[in-house]
Amino acid sequence: MSADTLAEPATNFQVRPTNPPQPAAAVEIVVISLPSATKRRQWISSTFEGTSLKWSFFDAHTSLDQAALHYDKAVARAHFGRGLSEPELAICSSHVAVLSEFLQRSQADHILVLEDDVIFDTDFPLARFGAFCAENGIEYIRLFGKHYAKAIRLGFFYDRSILRYETTPAGAQAYLMSKKGAKAFLDSYRSIDTTVDLAMDSFWKIPLPIYSIFPYPIIERFSPTSIPMASYGRQFTLPERLSFNFKRTIIKLRKTWANAALRKTDRQLRQRAGRFRQIFGSDTEK
Repeated sequence: MSADTLAEPATNFQVRPTNPPQPAAAVEIVVISLPSATKRRQWISSTFEGTSLKWSFFDAHTSLDQAALHYDKAVARAHFGRGLSEPELAICSSHVAVLSEFLQRSQADHILVLEDDVIFDTDFPLARFGAFCAENGIEYIRLFGKHYAKAIRLGFFYDRSILRYETTPAGAQAYLMSKKGAKAFLDSYRSIDTTVDLAMDSFWKIPLPIYSIFPYPIIERFSPTSIPMASYGRQFTLPERLSFNFKRTIIKLRKTWANAALRKTDRQLRQRAGRFRQIFGSDTEK
């Protein structure tokens, strides 16, 4: 075999014709970041430098600062197994503030909420993806998850799989929401009984299935956390342990029922969602 065989053009290869313009949605990007996080802010600024993406920092709260949110440590402990740390409460407050402001003031169709410890592929066609979500009734979609979780593949956006998680992969580092999705979450989120990422992923009580795209266009950097967890504190008494386990069992049953109820929506989305499609030069044009 000639050394340059792999460089020779394939005889049966046909150049794909240029696609017609794809629909686009207006997407606002908000990065939650402490004003004191200078290095993280420099990283984010350099990420967006030279792009046409509309983005801004939101000064992260340092404590619970939303009148609409109520926190009772005893309730959180009974539901979640532990209370939340001050930074965890602050991040709950920050996400709620960002989504509230999006609903009240933004002219955009969707908001991409990021935390400041991420790596973002800014060539990802965010506006087209927003339109894709709108066309397919996806009001909330994760662009990152911290852990492996069982998921169902429903279709494609170009060469990336569209998934629905059957349980949370955790993390609130990157997600896209429509105004309908933001309202559904905010209307349901009044009492803080778990972390904000798990609250968003409570699809058995909020009409927001956990959709995602894989591979992720955004990943978390390997960096020290700025949101340390609270300690579990004293051990449960026997009655507390029995009550906690009972509540966990009820949640698992509700998740099972909710997943079963979403099967019809899954079938409908499979019929509508795109097929696998390679990315060509015209697809990367802004």
